[in-house]
Amino acid sequence: MKILLVNPPLSLEARYGSKMKKFGAISEPMGLAYIASFLEKKGYLVRILDAAVLGMSLKDVEQFLKDDYFDIIGVTMLTPAYSAALNIFKIIKKVSPRTVTVCGGPHPTALPKETLEEIKELDIVCTGEGEHTMYEIVEFLEENKDFSKIKGIAFRQDDKIVINAPRLYEKNLDNFPIPARHLLPVDKYSLTASRTSGGRYCPTVIVARGCPFRCAFCYRIFGSTFRHHSIERIIEELKLLINKYQASQVNLEADTISLNKKFLIGLCDAIISNRINKKIKWTCESRVDAMDEDVLKKMKEAACWQISYGVESGVQRLLDIILKGIRLEQIERIFKLTKKHRISIRSFFMLGLPTETREESYQTIEFSKKLNADWAQFTLTIPYPGTYLYSLVKDSEDLKNRNWDEYNTWGGWKGGRLPYVTKGRTEEELRELQKIAFYRFYMRPKIFFRFLRKSLSSFSEFRKILSGFLTLLTIKRKGRSFKKT
Repeated sequence: MKILLVNPPLSLEARYGSKMKKFGAISEPMGLAYIASFLEKKGYLVRILDAAVLGMSLKDVEQFLKDDYFDIIGVTMLTPAYSAALNIFKIIKKVSPRTVTVCGGPHPTALPKETLEEIKELDIVCTGEGEHTMYEIVEFLEENKDFSKIKGIAFRQDDKIVINAPRLYEKNLDNFPIPARHLLPVDKYSLTASRTSGGRYCPTVIVARGCPFRCAFCYRIFGSTFRHHSIERIIEELKLLINKYQASQVNLEADTISLNKKFLIGLCDAIISNRINKKIKWTCESRVDAMDEDVLKKMKEAACWQISYGVESGVQRLLDIILKGIRLEQIERIFKLTKKHRISIRSFFMLGLPTETREESYQTIEFSKKLNADWAQFTLTIPYPGTYLYSLVKDSEDLKNRNWDEYNTWGGWKGGRLPYVTKGRTEEELRELQKIAFYRFYMRPKIFFRFLRKSLSSFSEFRKILSGFLTLLTIKRKGRSFKKT
């Protein structure tokens, strides 16, 4: 049985807009790579088609499918890639009507029934963690078994849509082999400019899944329990990336890598004892309430060069509304400690939060300047399906449409309609506000000279930084005319 896994074609321009696309990420589809390696372990022939990174058009995909036959084709779907995935399913059934189509990812997991109702060419939705479920789909198809016994799927049965019981999450992530990077064009991937130091190739190593926090804007597709790979398994993957792919930097991926401090310190010790810290540096994401000075010291010793923190807002009232569970003073304290240990900081902020006023938006921008991270990212609030925020606003006038392609946090740069505008604000104001935030954070003399000094380290850094400043200079003066109050 031949299996194809597809990442649908969604260009950087469609995601970030024409001015910001050169800074955007083209990340490895790690979910597909994990499923592929698990199926290969079970003895199946699998291919991955990353149409996004290959820059393929729908005609290119159609020709690819004409050139080969697949029994099952699975397509991953993020909410902004809805139409791209839908068009892939149409092409599959046009070229090969007998092929079984499967869709997984955050969007169909959140809306399985609606996804099947809207995409007539889709046969099965895989919800949640996909490795075991996809294997059972393949196995049941081979043996012509009843799909109603597969946990974690929704499917068509006659004229009805059947939603089966959810599947429990895998407790031991080491049961999943190292992701199948050999099926990917690894030389074509890059993280965002702000997450790399030197070259843009920075592969992702997933060290853990699951998050216990309740942030209203986040959809926890991997559940609320923090589950991590063994330290030995992570070290094995790091060595593979160094030896086979000549990686000099990696992204150690977990929603909050320092949630289990004992695990993280153990991982850092292993990185040091294996001298991996002499060959590779790493970036990660964490929360200010899950960090302390002892951990920061150990992370620095293990070659962590950057931590990304979700700040979200400079207004405590808004942090409480979105259930962030942190205090402004915590943020300031951990930023100071992180800087003390000479670890670069990348900070995330959200604009247009529920009930946020224009004055509060500017308070967030001013707070970002006060924190003075090395990098700041400002995105517009989007209530994605599956989040608590979506459940709050889905029936309100603030939710302007359900055109999933517009559910993009970079609306200020890419144009189009904003699907969510909190009461008292306008689309035009929020779009301009996103540009203003970037301009006011980066176009300060001390930031300019900081980046100028940094750019002297390499030509690639100079090009990256120069391009960023030139982009900000193109912002129209109209975009900076909104008053703070």
